[in-house]
Amino acid sequence: MRKMKHVYYRLTGGRKLQGASSGENAQMLPKEAQKETEKQKSKRTEKVKNLADKLVKNLFSVKEETDEKPVEKESDERQYLSGQAICELIDQAKFLDACNHIYDLEQSALKSKKKIDSLYKKVAERMWSVVQEAINGGDMLLEPLKSVVASLEWEKEKEKEWFDSDKDMESVSTWSPKYWHKDLEKLLMECLARQIPSFVSASNIEESAFKDHLSHLESTIFPNLRCKRDFFKEAGLLATYTKCCDACLSSHFSALTDGNLSFSKCLLIYEWGFNMYRSGREKLLLADTYGFTWIFSNMEEKLLTVTQKEVRGELREFVTTGRKPYTDSAIIQVLTGRAQEVQHISDTLRDKVEAICLEELLQFLDSYKNEARSLLQLDTFSVIHSNLQILENCCIFRAAWQKLTYIYSASADTDTKVKTFIDGTEELSRDFLLQTITSKVKVELKDHFRKDCGNFGKLLDHLQSSFSLFERKNTETYETLIQAVHHSIVTEYLQALLTVSGKCCAKRRKIANKIEADHRAMQKLFEECLGSSTALPSDPIEGILDFIQLTDVNAMKIQFVLLLRKFPDLREEHLKIILDFKGTLSRTDRDALLELVYENCVRLEREHNLSFETTEIKTGKCKGCCCCF
Repeated sequence: MRKMKHVYYRLTGGRKLQGASSGENAQMLPKEAQKETEKQKSKRTEKVKNLADKLVKNLFSVKEETDEKPVEKESDERQYLSGQAICELIDQAKFLDACNHIYDLEQSALKSKKKIDSLYKKVAERMWSVVQEAINGGDMLLEPLKSVVASLEWEKEKEKEWFDSDKDMESVSTWSPKYWHKDLEKLLMECLARQIPSFVSASNIEESAFKDHLSHLESTIFPNLRCKRDFFKEAGLLATYTKCCDACLSSHFSALTDGNLSFSKCLLIYEWGFNMYRSGREKLLLADTYGFTWIFSNMEEKLLTVTQKEVRGELREFVTTGRKPYTDSAIIQVLTGRAQEVQHISDTLRDKVEAICLEELLQFLDSYKNEARSLLQLDTFSVIHSNLQILENCCIFRAAWQKLTYIYSASADTDTKVKTFIDGTEELSRDFLLQTITSKVKVELKDHFRKDCGNFGKLLDHLQSSFSLFERKNTETYETLIQAVHHSIVTEYLQALLTVSGKCCAKRRKIANKIEADHRAMQKLFEECLGSSTALPSDPIEGILDFIQLTDVNAMKIQFVLLLRKFPDLREEHLKIILDFKGTLSRTDRDALLELVYENCVRLEREHNLSFETTEIKTGKCKGCCCCF
């Protein structure tokens, strides 16, 4: 203390004589200069005093630290390192020694929870600093890294000892070294994630940039991670390092394939991974192939999912009502193109892609029938066009499937299902179309023979315009449809004609002219739709028109017999109505013709062409007219 006081005296009062001399000199200076000199002197004195105070404090601190030696424990006279000594061990990367000494302090009567936690925290901070430096390429950190591993093992042993003892479990759960393993994994994940370049979802990135990124991973990033893997293996952290690498890669590849990834991009990353696996390059990172296999098995699942999604979307786009008709070749390309793209990778993957495409085709066709039904029930403005579009879709899918059976090795069950779905949808649409046309024809023919209107002709023109858009004209579906439409229109026309009222019967010549004009319009419609009239069934309207235009009774008899042979379902009431259009016939000639009909009817066998079978005559409509009901 004397020395310290002497030093203090020297620093503060050792210049007293000089101070007096300075005062004498100051008297010789002007007053302003004297004031400035005293001010500077005061500052220097204050500065010296502050320096002296710091020096004294440092000297006292040095003494205290020098006096802080291993503390004696009162019960058994054991000695413990001071906090500063333990910090020196930590700074020297002797983490295990530091942990042992901290633990001894923790068990002693001298423990301070705040001090113990602070020391453990300092150990963790220094250990994680070593790990970070090792990840970033520190070559001289092998021994410190081994010390980190030893400390982690020490933590496991101490934790086991605590669980095996009867100590308070709450203190074990809050013991900070307990979380070192998790903290290390979190740190490694963060460091490794920084080693791998970030890449946003590939959905909006060009394929060239995507390919460059994968190439950079293979040529630069993976070799760097492999070198670090060997370093961590020698230090004893291989399992933890490998686990974190797997997690980082899995997260990175998930980010790459997240979002709306196209089939081509998904195939690009799958093929890249498959080639690495096949060539043994998975050893760049992992101790075994399990992690790599797991990552790219997920990629295969992603590839198949994307395949299913795109096929479904393209099939639905094809059948969107209002689009220009597509071709069966386009359907085949959708269902086979992706399988051809993966064929060079493996036959197994190709088979899986084919199976996905077939499954999606079946599901689509199954749902399309219900969608078509809903569309036809709701569509009140363009029912005919919608029906024809659905029918044409069925034609295209049927033609495509016929060709696909030569490409795919589809089972008999799959073949039956596809054909059943297509036929069911086609039948549904055709039925709706015939119902629509029948309903429209009935409306237009209701007053057709009573009033001068041309709505029936406009309807025929509309049908002709609609059928002209049907591009699959050389199909059985189309011919069957036209024949069914022809039968429906002719049946409704006969119904309207043969139930004409008495007032209309008085205008026989006018009605006959209208029949002739209507027949020409119908012939034009169906001949243009089919290309010729050979595929159409016999037309009873033409036979009736030929009969009306005859004047000779014998010729009429022959025409009647021909009508009966072509249409054996002609009944007597039908013939009476037809005879009413021949107003010049006498009662005798009428009876003779009807007798002839009766004689021929009992000998004729009923044939398939039954145009008049469903035609009903409502007798109550012609009271007081010239018809014989």
